[in-house]
Amino acid sequence: MKIIHTLAVVFIISLASCSSSSKYFFTVDTRNKVEQKSIPIDQLQYYINKDVELRRELSSGDTKVSSGKIIRENGKYINIILLKAGTPGVCTQTHPNSLDIAFENGDGKNITFAVPGSTNANAVYTLSPEQWISNYNSPQIGKVTYDGQVYFMRFNGERPKLMIKKLETDKFEVDKRTMSGRKL
Repeated sequence: MKIIHTLAVVFIISLASCSSSSKYFFTVDTRNKVEQKSIPIDQLQYYINKDVELRRELSSGDTKVSSGKIIRENGKYINIILLKAGTPGVCTQTHPNSLDIAFENGDGKNITFAVPGSTNANAVYTLSPEQWISNYNSPQIGKVTYDGQVYFMRFNGERPKLMIKKLETDKFEVDKRTMSGRKL
């Protein structure tokens, strides 16, 4: 029974390690390789690597909230939309150094990821709001227009990064055989 339990734990750990290694950061080099292979950028599945919170204060007459939840904080009503790590998204528009990614259906529900002015092949596409309100590490706050409303994005630590799944063309096959040997 102990062996079965141990094997089950090893199997679960190996499954977890396989799934996490199938995604990697979307870099300038990755974008160049994808474009060289004539793969449309908007045909890739994108993911965000960490949680981001979109918050906006509601005015007293503002009753239309299309997504998220409303909480009362210090006598004010706050609309919060949470973008969880690993949420899938699609590219809705490309620019030379940035991509607009939508994690929900609907017009104006895009978040920009950019490599501002970077020509470094290893530069990762990171969250890029319209304006930074705070440059402190805990939490960072950026202003963004989302679904026609002004929201303030919050996250802890480094900027959230854009990820994609490993492309089939990036995988390689190994042809392995054993030499039979030669006799005199």
